Amino acid sequence: MILHMESHLLLGGGRALYVGRFDVLPRHRFAANAVLVGLDDAFALEDDDGHVEYHAAAFVRGWQWHALDFQGGRAAVLFLEPGAGIRRRIGAGVLREAVEAALSARKPETWTELLQDALGLGPCPLTVDARIARVAAFLSTPDDAPADAMSLAQRVGASLSLVEHRFRAQFGVPMGAFRAWHRMQWAAALALRGQSLTEVAHAAGFYDSAHFSRLFRGMFGLSPSKVFTQGLTGAVFEPRDAEVSR
Repeated sequence: MILHMESHLLLGGGRALYVGRFDVLPRHRFAANAVLVGLDDAFALEDDDGHVEYHAAAFVRGWQWHALDFQGGRAAVLFLEPGAGIRRRIGAGVLREAVEAALSARKPETWTELLQDALGLGPCPLTVDARIARVAAFLSTPDDAPADAMSLAQRVGASLSLVEHRFRAQFGVPMGAFRAWHRMQWAAALALRGQSLTEVAHAAGFYDSAHFSRLFRGMFGLSPSKVFTQGLTGAVFEPRDAEVSR
């Protein structure tokens, strides 16, 4: 049951919700926008300039350098797919209450309701150039087709500089980070289904487990072994209205 486990991970609709205990997460940058909420107490957020503030909840933009200190407390981290935001502001109390209710209910369905209803997370429309949308589609598919920027620019009939600039402007992260985010999603889903970190690294398109671990730590501030091998439970689901409009 979700209630009795130390950490919880839910994936679906381009989003990921991780609930667990954290200490210090050294300097890193998420590949997607994220909402962070301390479930026990406020946490310290250090920005790229070294300025530290304490928050009950915070929104961290994708590809923004930062460090975190939860001092061993529980926290909920809601990742949105690159480029997507939230339709309305989420208060710390609202998210904390929704997470605690899901933990107490002991039913996977309550997590689906949390992502869709309690937080008002329906579709996240993005205004994206048609050529950039095609590039994003290539980058988000789990295959080994060439995904370097030059090859993708040629496939959509645009210059390399245009694709790189517009992709970053419209999704908020560079193409490599977007690709890594989707591969991390595939890897996490496989890990939840019981595959080893070595197996998921190869299946998700990383060179090896060391490559996977290095990118994971750089994106989330902690190693995948701490997430996937210490009493993790969770689910992979496709919430209704999960399609992103492009």
